[in-house]
Amino acid sequence: MARVNKPPKKIGPAQKFARLLLSGILQIFFWVMNTLRFKGQLALEQPCVMAVYHDELLPIIHRYKNQNIAAIASQNHFGYSIAMVMERYTYEVALGSPSRGGKDAFVQLLKAARKGKTVAFAVDGSRGPRHEMKAGAVVLAMRAKVPLYLIRAEYQGWRIESTWDKSKFPKPFGNVTLHSERFPLEDFDGQDIEHIVSAAEKRLAALLPDDYQAK
Repeated sequence: MARVNKPPKKIGPAQKFARLLLSGILQIFFWVMNTLRFKGQLALEQPCVMAVYHDELLPIIHRYKNQNIAAIASQNHFGYSIAMVMERYTYEVALGSPSRGGKDAFVQLLKAARKGKTVAFAVDGSRGPRHEMKAGAVVLAMRAKVPLYLIRAEYQGWRIESTWDKSKFPKPFGNVTLHSERFPLEDFDGQDIEHIVSAAEKRLAALLPDDYQAK
């Protein structure tokens, strides 16, 4: 599977081991997610841009595996480990983030969408702030002239408090309810991008109340 950027260079033995270990752990999580039961699935128009929150990404990635979808991961050792697992499930992964390789990754995703691939996009980016929507998914959908779908995942799981997004890993054999809607980009023709992103952010948040309670 083609990748936008090359894997990180100058990797020492310890980093190689850590990357392989992380990939193995993520692979286990993907196997565990085979036990999940999905509800409320949406028949997406293909191609499209799927706008999701970073902390709800795992079950959504699993739900749409093996459907030849493009996605983005950070251009670092952690992101590369994630990409290794995603590519096993036919995802085309672009490596990039706002601080490194983001422009190249965006161009690759735009080309993928124009060629007929659906793109999965974590709208609060790779570093947050949590649940604050960036412009990337909206701009990508507008430039590629494809529909934008807002998607939330509701499920029981374990929160990782130490991560910026409070990542939530689903519990085995649980139910995952997908809440989604097609965002009407056509209704915002001619309006500035900040206004469109703000409207999309409000609609995405309204799909499902945030179940995270800060301690």
